[in-house]
Amino acid sequence: MFNRIFRVFISLFALGYAGTIGYLKFNERSFIFRPEERRVALPAPQWALHEQRVIYPSSDGVTLSAWIVPAAHSSDVWLLICHGNLGNIGYGQRPEFYALMRDLEVNLFVFDYRGYGESTGTPDERGLYADATASYEYLIRTLRVPPERIVLFGHSLGSGVAIELASRASAAGLIVEGAYTSVVERGQELYPLLPIGLIASQRFPSLDRMPSIDMPKLFLHSPDDTVIPYAQGRRLYEAAHPPKRFVDVKGGHEDAYRVDKAVYYGAIAQWLSEVIPASASVDSLGEEK
Repeated sequence: MFNRIFRVFISLFALGYAGTIGYLKFNERSFIFRPEERRVALPAPQWALHEQRVIYPSSDGVTLSAWIVPAAHSSDVWLLICHGNLGNIGYGQRPEFYALMRDLEVNLFVFDYRGYGESTGTPDERGLYADATASYEYLIRTLRVPPERIVLFGHSLGSGVAIELASRASAAGLIVEGAYTSVVERGQELYPLLPIGLIASQRFPSLDRMPSIDMPKLFLHSPDDTVIPYAQGRRLYEAAHPPKRFVDVKGGHEDAYRVDKAVYYGAIAQWLSEVIPASASVDSLGEEK
């Protein structure tokens, strides 16, 4: 009798386990990519971004949409921004981030991945890499920006996109915030009893790519980050070759740019002045806005 009950229990457990794996496999992309609404909200007038929308193709014909946000004063330095997985370029508090960042006297090129905002297509890992490459090439070929005046910036999911681009492209430097070692490793931490490494098709292996990146690197991470563990950011940093710098910031995964302005913008401004010495300086570096 006991053996029979045990066999039934094992069978039910196996079915449930297999069902969970199937559910995660089927919904994998919806867990990673969260475009939310497609409508791109216009920035509030208070930010005075003076953004210009541009449209250009990715390598496979997908149409990409981006904003050009000019620096507060004339500058020839550009940040190519790869945003996180939630929402489009106009989502939430991102316009505030752009307004504060352009005060560092850098122009911003912020683009939406395929399937986000007004960009067409469906997001996947390979597609996001192609979209970042197309955005980089738009800067170089259409806007005539020299690679040595471009800094790659990636936050959260976008850190993996920026790291992949940095492993192939020439640029003045790379900034990552709230960066992970790989999507697979983070998934395994969240679901320790499941074989994430066997079922994941979207991997973003940033840790594997980091040693191949020679350009200067700045890592920003909060010890209070509950989305991407601080330890993953440290491991990325340790895998990187010099020149490199790691800066602790307050504010968790999303809010360092508002909560810890002095450290956040001070670190970026100081790093930019070293990486691109001829870039314009900011009189109010690190001051509260």
